[in-house]
Amino acid sequence: MSAGLFCVVLDHRNDEFLADLVQSVRMFCPEAEIGWYDSGPGPAAGSGEAPEGVVRLPASRPLEYAKVTPFFLDLLEWQAEHGHRCVVNLETDMAFIAPGFEAFLRRALAGSDHLAADVRPEIAPTSRWRPYRSLRPELAELTEILDVETVGGCFSPGQAFTIRFATAYRESPFAPRLRDFVERNQRPDASFSLQEVLLPTLAAALGLRTASYGRGAEKRNRYRPYHSARSVREALGEEDVHFVHPIRRDGDDAARRQVRDVARAPVS
Repeated sequence: MSAGLFCVVLDHRNDEFLADLVQSVRMFCPEAEIGWYDSGPGPAAGSGEAPEGVVRLPASRPLEYAKVTPFFLDLLEWQAEHGHRCVVNLETDMAFIAPGFEAFLRRALAGSDHLAADVRPEIAPTSRWRPYRSLRPELAELTEILDVETVGGCFSPGQAFTIRFATAYRESPFAPRLRDFVERNQRPDASFSLQEVLLPTLAAALGLRTASYGRGAEKRNRYRPYHSARSVREALGEEDVHFVHPIRRDGDDAARRQVRDVARAPVS
């Protein structure tokens, strides 16, 4: 799988933290290709030309915080077109800290086509989880489009998609309606972080399986709290922990300095 791994970063700033992430991918996933989906408003805000050796996805366009689901559909369509066997979405508050991610993906995806953290096969109708709660006014339409009775959930950073997932989505009869639904989700009054509900539910609707990173890795890939330098040190050498999230986008932060050092040290 390593030759087919493409890591795509969703980022709107093209700053030192994108450079940090690119460096850590190159250190610990040396055979992976790297892409950048530029979600910024333009060069005046720091975006524009991709870092050296990084592919800027042609579908790039401005997106708002918590309204980034179009990126994932663009990503799947791009993957299906180019035939990459596995694509992983990254964010600039992530950092790779250990080798072996490609081998881990090969094992994790042996019987699955989607990998994510905090996988929930079915969200309870009474759930107060914000992505689900905010989706309630649109939920009936989404389940009708996908022809499902319930929806699932996951945590967005670090999701992996096989080429079978991408191809199945692109060839599905509901793809145009789903795209329209997602585009309307860009409204300010629409749901929050739709992708965290949509993507595992889409996998199920396509007859595909979603796998989980597992508790150890998920302890290091979370929404909050931000990692400290101590927690980064603790994560080093832990089984199946290859990256950490979130790391503050602050050059003076101790954990940020720690992951920079790790990404520049020789791999033992």
